[in-house]
Amino acid sequence: MTFSSIDPREMHQLGFGVQNAGKGLAECAAQLRAILNEVELTHPAVASLGQIGQWLTEQAPDLYRRRDLAYEAEKVDVDVFGNPLPGKVVPPGMTRIDESRVIPAKVRAEAAQAASLVPAAARGEADAREKLAAYEGRVSDPQFAAALIEQLGPRGLFEIPAVMGTRVRKALDADPDSADGIRRQNRDVLSMLSRALATATDVANTVHVGRKFTEELKRQGRTEIPAPDMGGLTNPGYWSLGQILAAAPGQVYSEWFMKTIGQDMIRWDRDYLKAHGTRFLPKDTDVYNLPAPIDTRPFRESSVVGAVDPIAALMKVAGSSRERAQALLDDRDLMKYLLSERRPQWEMGDLGESLGNAMEAAMAGHDADSKRLVTWATQILADQVMSGVSVNDTGDLEIKDPSEFDQLSGIRDNMGRILTEHSDDVVFSYFIAPKRDEGRPTGSDEGRITARFNPTDLDLVMLDVAADAQGYEALLHGQIADMRGKIDEALATGNGTALENAIKLNSTALGHLLEARKMALVSRGKEADAADEQFRKLIEAGIGLVPVPFADKVGKVGVKAVGTIYESFVQDGYKKAGDWLVKSTGSSGGQASKAFSEAATNDLAAQELVKQMLASSTVAHEAYDHKDLKRSFVIGDPPRVKDPRDMNQDEYESFLRWMADNTSVPADFTEAKEGASTGVKAFHDNIKALEKKLEAAEK
Repeated sequence: MTFSSIDPREMHQLGFGVQNAGKGLAECAAQLRAILNEVELTHPAVASLGQIGQWLTEQAPDLYRRRDLAYEAEKVDVDVFGNPLPGKVVPPGMTRIDESRVIPAKVRAEAAQAASLVPAAARGEADAREKLAAYEGRVSDPQFAAALIEQLGPRGLFEIPAVMGTRVRKALDADPDSADGIRRQNRDVLSMLSRALATATDVANTVHVGRKFTEELKRQGRTEIPAPDMGGLTNPGYWSLGQILAAAPGQVYSEWFMKTIGQDMIRWDRDYLKAHGTRFLPKDTDVYNLPAPIDTRPFRESSVVGAVDPIAALMKVAGSSRERAQALLDDRDLMKYLLSERRPQWEMGDLGESLGNAMEAAMAGHDADSKRLVTWATQILADQVMSGVSVNDTGDLEIKDPSEFDQLSGIRDNMGRILTEHSDDVVFSYFIAPKRDEGRPTGSDEGRITARFNPTDLDLVMLDVAADAQGYEALLHGQIADMRGKIDEALATGNGTALENAIKLNSTALGHLLEARKMALVSRGKEADAADEQFRKLIEAGIGLVPVPFADKVGKVGVKAVGTIYESFVQDGYKKAGDWLVKSTGSSGGQASKAFSEAATNDLAAQELVKQMLASSTVAHEAYDHKDLKRSFVIGDPPRVKDPRDMNQDEYESFLRWMADNTSVPADFTEAKEGASTGVKAFHDNIKALEKKLEAAEK
């Protein structure tokens, strides 16, 4: 990097003087040339004079750019002529600037040539497309990309999708079969522009567009851009930006872009929705509207081509990494808008699927930002669900209109996986029962960041999420995995208190989830038994008998290493651990599964699940008396109890009776049954209490 110190006011005067000098010399050369031509004479000095004038004229923009860098450093807004806006004061003295941010004139000239080809390519000129394609490898170069984007300008950039949409409209009207080819050409151009924009707005690059460009881009984003030859039809600039983002959904945009431009797009969308209502997404069949410039299908479970929802396109780009998604969603007010007021807009498009993907990227981690964001999300979603829940005349809970919740059904599977990754916090939230605190969404436990979920918020969110099979499955598998690890660790370390707590707390949390699933299905006209079936099948398949990976090594590595083993069990996430348990059920014989629970109620099934886990852990850690091992379920020399999954029905039943008298494992499993029942009751009590508060507030 090369730095220099300049006075922006003096640099402005210098640029102005050089520009005028260049213009004056060029005019002088022209006048001399005219005089000499009259007498049919020439002189090399005239040409030199003209070249000097041209050189001076070319240097002026670089001087102005140095001035602009100084203004940017001092956060001084200026008009198009470089003069500070009214009320803006330029601090006296020198300002330090990075000279390496000044783009060479040669690069700017090349970028100008490329910029002149973009509108022509958008209009369908084959020669322009071919020439523009030659620059494709250059748009990842920060100097070229910034020069290209600055040359186009926000207005010119936003006009391109509108021009393309007009061309597609004409093709659809004249020869629909030709539209596909046009859209492929458009995607190539827009993808190139998207890559250039991502590169040019990445502040990690030495060269990038400045604050002045960013502010103009925001202004043009809210400006109606006319589509040529479409009878006055216009679209907001941010609509065009959405089409550009949709052309390359995998393009990497910076966290700065998400925080600065992305959040401003959401604010524009909120303002637009308030002023105009839901903004429909034009389809190809809407003959009097501007169709999608590229072949996008923004409608969930539909193959209809239409203009992409710009906020959905933004979410899809942001969802490519945790950092970008967190930068975009790190504003509670905007998150509230996305999860509440914007529901009618999501219903028109992908039902929030793109939002759910961005949320999962931002919230599924164990870092402080993930914990904070997921707590916000549960609070906001809980308020939405609460407004649609009531208590009927018989005192039972019911959902007033499930279809209203379905407006944002696309996030349910994501939210299920998100909460799954915070299973430990979910379990303890039902025990600790913290009050909702929007200003303090996270806590700390021995140096580990925790999400401070409110139990009632969790119940309401699960009531919505559990309506989705994938969301419910993720939550169920995750909670089983959490319980499996805690029970095994407690038994491996001989911690009886931890064992009792794991059984009680995890069973309670499981009861909340199972009841949420039942209510979600019953409110949609399905039988209550269908809600319990999936859980019971997992118990019947022996999921609790699957040992924690490497748990048998605890005795060899020592108690100090136990924590590492259980951390590795869920290091890739509770969902993956839960899915692994499901996949591993019945993998070793499976004869004993015939004897496993056929319980008719979830509390009995939860009791059976704990019984399985205790049996498996007892065997894995050989936590039994080795004196009396002449049993049908004992193998090997020295003798040891075989894996319960390899036992037949008689052996398994015999082992359970023997385990009660010859191990340190509690023989009374009613803690699990009572925990699940407690969870069911608490679920209803939580929501009923909120309903009463709501009724009182309305009165």
